[in-house]
Amino acid sequence: MTIVINAIFWILNLVIVTYIPTWIFISLLTISLITLILNKAGYHSGAAFFGLIGFNLAVYSLASSETTETGLHMYLGATAFAAFVIFGYEQRYLSFGFLVFSVILFFACFFSDFSLLQERNFTTQEVKTFFIINALSFIIICTYLFYLVLRVNFVNEKGLRENETRIKYQNEQLKKTNTELDRFVYSASHDLRAPLSSLSGLITISEASNDMKELKEYLTMMKGRIFVLDKFIIDIINYSRNARQEVAIEKINLHNLVDDIIEGLKFSVENDTIKIQNLIATDSQINTDSTRIRIVLNNIVSNAIRYHDKHKENCSIIVEEKRTEKEIVIQVKDNGVGILPAYQSKIFNMFYKANENSSGSGLGLYIAQESIHKLGGHITMQSQHGIGSTFSITLPITDVDKNS
Repeated sequence: MTIVINAIFWILNLVIVTYIPTWIFISLLTISLITLILNKAGYHSGAAFFGLIGFNLAVYSLASSETTETGLHMYLGATAFAAFVIFGYEQRYLSFGFLVFSVILFFACFFSDFSLLQERNFTTQEVKTFFIINALSFIIICTYLFYLVLRVNFVNEKGLRENETRIKYQNEQLKKTNTELDRFVYSASHDLRAPLSSLSGLITISEASNDMKELKEYLTMMKGRIFVLDKFIIDIINYSRNARQEVAIEKINLHNLVDDIIEGLKFSVENDTIKIQNLIATDSQINTDSTRIRIVLNNIVSNAIRYHDKHKENCSIIVEEKRTEKEIVIQVKDNGVGILPAYQSKIFNMFYKANENSSGSGLGLYIAQESIHKLGGHITMQSQHGIGSTFSITLPITDVDKNS
């Protein structure tokens, strides 16, 4: 502001003779630049002290050398107002100190004959012109300073609202975490103990039997219990990894990823009776977190295998994709047993099992949903009991994907 005002007065000095020495303009410009440099360098207090003292003295030097009717002394009020804007409420004692300093210089303009500059005299018309210019400049400066105060208040209030929203969100997340933790402890302890209790019982029965056929049956049952326990532990690891691990975006070939998942599940129980088709284009690429998307698709495809309809001759699972300008939708369709309407709204809940006889942990679809949320997408499900289910994973397409 002082640089602009200095420039205005320098132009006026060329158009209308104000008799202001050139060194005054140079001094004001020097004070302004030093203040600006100090402030940009981080020495805010030093810049404030240097600038306010320098501007007050400069205004007094000019105002004391001409008649008060020009209104030049009004700029002392502007510097006093500026002190309150600069120092704020926490350093109000400094603001009041500069206010007193400006008021003393203000009255000195009226009641003191002391002046650093030679007295300058103007005609009546020039006095009126200078008063209008100074009054308008004073109003503009004070308006801008008031705008700064309003802006600071607005920014602070906005920050408070954002903090309130963030704290509210964090509280909701904390409540969610506490609820999940309670459910996790209860369900995990139950689901971990169940296969261990079965193993303990099977071992006890095996110890009392000498029949090799029975022992083989018991060993097969033990193997099944160990598989369930291992699957549950893997789900817990995936849950923990998704909650704590940062998203790592990389370019992946979606077709090859699905092929790897199908290859890994080909030894699943009765998988030889199910036809799994990967209809995703061989050159289909997407930028996403490969670990998370692999876990999600593995869970959904393995569920489709686990819950296929044994009464159907042609069991099938189809994995395909649909793309738009903004998103990609990966769909996993099956003609399995489907899900009853009463259970469909709960299948993404933690530890929820629509079938009590399920060998799953109840974590798979919950992890899938949380993982997709981490990737900025969402997952939905459509199902008809006895006909089949379709899971749709929607992910955003980034600019990198479009370029690819």
